[in-house]
Amino acid sequence: MKISRFCKLITLTMTVILAMLCITVAQAQTPANFNVGHAERLLVLAPHPDDETLSAGGLIQQVLAQGGSVRSVVVTSGDAYVEAIQKATGKQHLKPSDFIHYGEDRLNESRHAAQLLGKGFIHLDLLGYSDGSVYAMLVSHWRRSHPDRSGFTGFDHVPYRAAEDKGIAQDGEDLRNELVAILKDTKPTIIVFPDVMENDSDHAGLGMFALLAVDDWRESNKTAHTEPRLLAYLIHWQDGWPPGSSADKAIDNSEQPLFLPEDLPLRGHSRSCLALNQPEVKLKSQALQLYKTQQQAMGPFLQAFVHSNECFTEFKVADSRGIENVVKQWQHARKQFDSHPVSRWRIARE
Repeated sequence: MKISRFCKLITLTMTVILAMLCITVAQAQTPANFNVGHAERLLVLAPHPDDETLSAGGLIQQVLAQGGSVRSVVVTSGDAYVEAIQKATGKQHLKPSDFIHYGEDRLNESRHAAQLLGKGFIHLDLLGYSDGSVYAMLVSHWRRSHPDRSGFTGFDHVPYRAAEDKGIAQDGEDLRNELVAILKDTKPTIIVFPDVMENDSDHAGLGMFALLAVDDWRESNKTAHTEPRLLAYLIHWQDGWPPGSSADKAIDNSEQPLFLPEDLPLRGHSRSCLALNQPEVKLKSQALQLYKTQQQAMGPFLQAFVHSNECFTEFKVADSRGIENVVKQWQHARKQFDSHPVSRWRIARE
């Protein structure tokens, strides 16, 4: 996939910068068991439709079963999956309307999956930003006066009817403020978000936005002693993880645990895993079947996350401090990358 070469260039930049910040190599560690408490308030942050279920479909069920509440925020519409749209439509040359239609389908799939998982008790926010915009908003389109314009849909604001944020400009400051507002409203005891080491630009970028928003929330609410549990998940990593993700046909490992890869840097954090029973695993699998566009494009990849557990890297709330400095480093690297003559849109159309 030609588009993947672009993503690898971006994530390579991220990896180098994080290495400069003295991230250590992961040491072997036995994950702790993670138990859900009574009446937890869970907030799940997902960069694309399906990430919320892939990462925390079992955790969502357990929080609700223990009398807790769940809010799921899907930031983009996932509308720029070029190869999948070409396959679904039979077109080689796609128009902006093709991407819009695909984005609408994906947002609706998240709605259907949430209904199945939560039986109406999941507060779902579909923000509807453009696929690929999260990293761009983080590092080079921070202000409303200079929003990110999608090279696929042509919009520099959210165009989706199904989106909570229809019409809002695609800029980093507005996304950050919205996440802070969601934190203030939800007051979560558990926040699930993408690891900043993710091998995908939107995933890593949303991980950074999550930490920025947590820091803002804490600064604005110091008297409340806000100490939520921060659980970072991993969806995209090096080839071969998770096992079966690149297989031609889906492999059933639903009775086996899935642990985070050994070469994922530990960074001084701990890891924990939530055990799932078979009814929870089955419902998670059924929810993933509702992402029909993604089942058609990469069914084995989705199935590779259906296991008897869900594992996370546990960040500390203090890790959100000083995150502004990391963002500045990324912004500097992005300026150098933007000077390259080949744009993502050209890569996608070749």
